[in-house]
Amino acid sequence: MSDLFTLPDLPLLRARVTYRLLEATTLPPYKGALLRGGFGYAFQRAACPARCWGHSDQCHSTQICPYRWVFETPHPPDVPHFHDLQDVPRPFVIEPPLDHKRAYAAGDSLEFGLILIGRGIDYLPYFLVGFEELGKAGLGRDHAKAKLERVEALEPLRPIGRPIYQDGRLLDTGELPTLRVADLTPHAEALPADLRLTLRTPLRLKARGAFLEHLDLPALIQATCWRLAALAAFHATPWPTDYRPLVAAARSVRLDNPQIQWVDWERTSTRGAQPRPMTLGGMIGTVILREVLPEIALMLLIGNSIHVGKACVFGHGWVEVAALPSTG
Repeated sequence: MSDLFTLPDLPLLRARVTYRLLEATTLPPYKGALLRGGFGYAFQRAACPARCWGHSDQCHSTQICPYRWVFETPHPPDVPHFHDLQDVPRPFVIEPPLDHKRAYAAGDSLEFGLILIGRGIDYLPYFLVGFEELGKAGLGRDHAKAKLERVEALEPLRPIGRPIYQDGRLLDTGELPTLRVADLTPHAEALPADLRLTLRTPLRLKARGAFLEHLDLPALIQATCWRLAALAAFHATPWPTDYRPLVAAARSVRLDNPQIQWVDWERTSTRGAQPRPMTLGGMIGTVILREVLPEIALMLLIGNSIHVGKACVFGHGWVEVAALPSTG
């Protein structure tokens, strides 16, 4: 690959989080917003004194606390092209379970993924305490109590890991198994030219002010590059790369047998004085990609690792790319 695709030094940590339900309850089929909704409040209670709870805008501390680094990230002074960005990307992603299970009995487990990005990894203990407090506060409309039972740090590109938290104790496991985005390069180069792209959770991409209802690969690559650049600028080191040639190269990829549909998903926002309903629909499904360059495959692998598009923090934009199954 050419120097054009030199990647930022952006580390990622993937974890698997397990709750144990202490009460029977009914949860929504898509649980990204359920887990994210109360987590910010729980994180702030773990990181900040009580006088700041709900009033971080009035904090007079000269030091930026973990809560503000994660949820109100300041703009870096040396990256002028992001100065007007209002929705700063958070350095974490919650990957909800995909089984859409609704009825939970007392004693059932609820398992989901967590991705920490860049500086977000430094605040891992606050994430653990935040999820612990979220379980104590209760999940869903019934506020069903749950115990944070276990958190495992996953090995890069593997579903296995080792516990870093167990039953209220933070375990000393040594160096965390982080993955840097540049580590994905050899995996991209090993992929064949024909791939299957799966949109595992709703993908929300905008073009010319409107959400796309059909997959546009150049738009997906552009959104991935933009998100990577923004995450690097705010949570690691800037990535001063002109990725327009990469977006142009994506236009040569042929899309076969698209089986993609738009699905609507609703959540209730608790921002502001009154709760309000929000619709966060997006595209899900699969499509075959033909004659994919390694550079394009690399960006798709990165998209799998950091998610793409709007509402990533809820787990949206979870894309997956893999070789086509053998027909022999």
